[in-house]
Amino acid sequence: MAVKISPKQIQSHGNQFARLLEQQGVPERGVIACLLPNCAEFAYAMRGITWYGRVLVPINWHLSNADIGYIIENCEADALLIHSNFADKAEEVSRGIPTKFRFSLGGEIADFIPFENSLNLADDELENPIAGSVMIYTSGTTGRPKGVLRKGPMAEGPPPCFHGLSGKAMLQRYLEDESDGTHIVAAPYYHSAPLTYGEGASLLGADLVIMEKWDGEEFLKLVEQHEVTSVFMVPTHFVRLLQLPESVRNSYDISSLKLVIHGAAPVSQSIKRQMIEWFGPVLYEFYGGTEGGGTSISSKEWLQHPGSVGKPGQGLYVHILDETGDELPAGETGDVYFSSDLSNFEYKADKDKTASAYRGNKYTLGDIGYVDDDGYVFLCDRRADIIISGGVNIYPVQIEDVLIDHPAVNDACVVGILDEEWGETILAVVELLDGYEPGDETSHILEAHCRDKLSKQQLPRTFRYNQALPRTDTGKILRRQIRDSYRKNSAQ
Repeated sequence: MAVKISPKQIQSHGNQFARLLEQQGVPERGVIACLLPNCAEFAYAMRGITWYGRVLVPINWHLSNADIGYIIENCEADALLIHSNFADKAEEVSRGIPTKFRFSLGGEIADFIPFENSLNLADDELENPIAGSVMIYTSGTTGRPKGVLRKGPMAEGPPPCFHGLSGKAMLQRYLEDESDGTHIVAAPYYHSAPLTYGEGASLLGADLVIMEKWDGEEFLKLVEQHEVTSVFMVPTHFVRLLQLPESVRNSYDISSLKLVIHGAAPVSQSIKRQMIEWFGPVLYEFYGGTEGGGTSISSKEWLQHPGSVGKPGQGLYVHILDETGDELPAGETGDVYFSSDLSNFEYKADKDKTASAYRGNKYTLGDIGYVDDDGYVFLCDRRADIIISGGVNIYPVQIEDVLIDHPAVNDACVVGILDEEWGETILAVVELLDGYEPGDETSHILEAHCRDKLSKQQLPRTFRYNQALPRTDTGKILRRQIRDSYRKNSAQ
């Protein structure tokens, strides 16, 4: 299922929702926490909240009630907007929110005011609009989710808010004269990038096609049907598309696509090269986080610097630091830090975590990497995911890329298992494609494949098999969950 909406609809219904918030007395600069699926009203709520000086907090509805309740409390929500799909969660998570500040969508929820009531209100331009903001909570794969407060010159003043401007700038940079086409929202709207690029595309005059949930063939069908020009995707989408039968992939016309932005998780060189060969040189990768930072790279640049995540944009600077905080020269691996003329961030109500991300005015997203002689950034891995075996730093992503390149492997996760002699040894947890069986024979084949492409120190000592590796819906592998599970098993 998918719905198509125009910029005019978004502005009109956004104005109406803003008037409902005003009518009900939601305070200026008030925080509205939203628990919504992918739907047109998400775009309307985004506009109505952030164009009238309030703060939107989108919540991942896959989270437990405990984590949802934590976010609502931590962000100091003044109001809630909950879809009737999640009515079973509404009573528990809405405790402490005044009844008059509870809004429902898509159906009735007891003691909630229907969003649809806003549609009876005037849709003309808002008087004295002022930019609000969006506070995204990190995925919480390591502990409680953390709210990211962005600060900077674009966080105040007239609309649009920071997220709208940043999405608009990125799209405008690459789409040039075709920025008023059609943008498809193919990933969950509650994440930063889909929200940012959806709002940015609308500000450029593009219609939005919003997919309720991901389906590879349905995506291709919608691209052809609506002559889609731009989309944000994650590597998992690429993998699922490439798994479609060739006859299906070739039966749809996707030539309208001019910009496929991707990020949020690493992508193997093999997968990306196949996507460029299929879609054409329209892939533009970015590296960054909810906190900020960021580099980007076009398909043409990537083919010249395969594996790179690009260069930082204007007003942003990248620094590779050693453990003492000194800057390293090109080619040497260290902690990746950014500094910016534009904005900085803090974690909501967590001074210690905020302080741990900074060295002076430089901040990190927790990654390890290096810069080549041409200034292109290459990532090796997450600092928290490094395996230290016999005193040697080993980067799991490099091993995973090799494994995923084997025709038997659908997905792979490499983790360190505690070892008395080496400190940690390398375990590869593999998800096989249909037609391949787990066992010693497959392990020997994968071991030989790795031996041809990796150093002796990088070779997995053990292979285990899993029917489906856990990932977030933006494609980030839940490495800690996998590592903890196998470490627990090995200790028994």
